[in-house]
Amino acid sequence: MVWKDLPIVLKVFFSFVIITIGYLAIFKLTILGAKLINDPLDREILLALQPDKYIPVVDEFIIFLTHFSTYLFSITTLSWLATYLIVRRSDKLAQIASFVWKCLAVVLLVYHLCGMWIHSQGIFWWREHQYKTVFVFLGVVSFVVFWSASYTWIKWDYPTREKWVRVLLVTIVSVFYTNYLGEDNIKKIVGRPRPLNDANKTWNDRLRVIPDEVVKFSPSYISGHASSLFALLTPAIWATRKKWVKLALLCWALLHAYTRIYTAAHFPYCTLMGGIFGFLIGTLVYYSFWWYINPNSALKLPNSSERAESH
Repeated sequence: MVWKDLPIVLKVFFSFVIITIGYLAIFKLTILGAKLINDPLDREILLALQPDKYIPVVDEFIIFLTHFSTYLFSITTLSWLATYLIVRRSDKLAQIASFVWKCLAVVLLVYHLCGMWIHSQGIFWWREHQYKTVFVFLGVVSFVVFWSASYTWIKWDYPTREKWVRVLLVTIVSVFYTNYLGEDNIKKIVGRPRPLNDANKTWNDRLRVIPDEVVKFSPSYISGHASSLFALLTPAIWATRKKWVKLALLCWALLHAYTRIYTAAHFPYCTLMGGIFGFLIGTLVYYSFWWYINPNSALKLPNSSERAESH
């Protein structure tokens, strides 16, 4: 019996077997990677990469990225999946969905901008920020994301939307293995103190402390922020055929990882390994479920000669 003839239950089972075996190997290699930690070198790289004074706009943008990247991806993804369940194949509902998403873009713009004035009043879920203008970035970016995504309901055909639903569902598996099974356990096993931890007080007074992101007590190896966003974005990076989209998503993940160094939340090596861990898990999950994401392609992997899709 060939793969394409297997019942879907067995396909899912074998895919998870492959993912679990691959995950254990990646997990072990990441643990072994902790043996390569070089504290003096890591310290000097951290000090070199972290600015020693406030940089207007840049500081605020960094805090926006480090605090809200995962949040933005999550609310967009969950909203898109919920909308898909309602729209399905209906062209009429797709038109309505496009309009609703434009309305949501405006609502989110106003909602997030309000954070500039009432973020410390216990009304919204976010904590108080000294850099209040992060909510300007949050409002504008959420508006652009939802407004742009509104066109997927009228420009994408049903097969394209169905493919991206499958990509997003696979992304949930990627995050589960990366964060709920991987990152927390690696932190507990390695237990490397963060740069601002008192264990590093002989030199960490040379670091610039950014008030909106002071993290001292949980372990540094590996960076959960870096691993999370790489796990979230990697399936989309592999799924899209447009090179500029791949590059934009990769740059987002890399810049988000750098924010953990900029804010002295993690050592550079911990951030690097977190990014690699999330990327490898995301890649493993994506290709283990290739048959599900591209059901008409059997086991044929993508190549440059395939017709560019409208995404």
